[in-house]
Amino acid sequence: MKYLILLLIVLVGIWWIRQQRKPKPPSDKPKDPLEMVACVHCGTHVPENDATKGTKGAYCSQAHRETHEG
Repeated sequence: MKYLILLLIVLVGIWWIRQQRKPKPPSDKPKDPLEMVACVHCGTHVPENDATKGTKGAYCSQAHRETHEG
């Protein structure tokens, strides 16, 4: 009987250790995907909130906006 109790304690200990090692799921939900826009100058796609806005469209950088718009 004492071996059965000892085996049960060992199995519970192994189960508890395995539960502690599992990675925790991320707590926050993934955000909505960002809208991608193409740079008018080079065609590179960048997220809309990172794009530089110009009079002729969206650009991937300030340098491309200056080059394309003059």
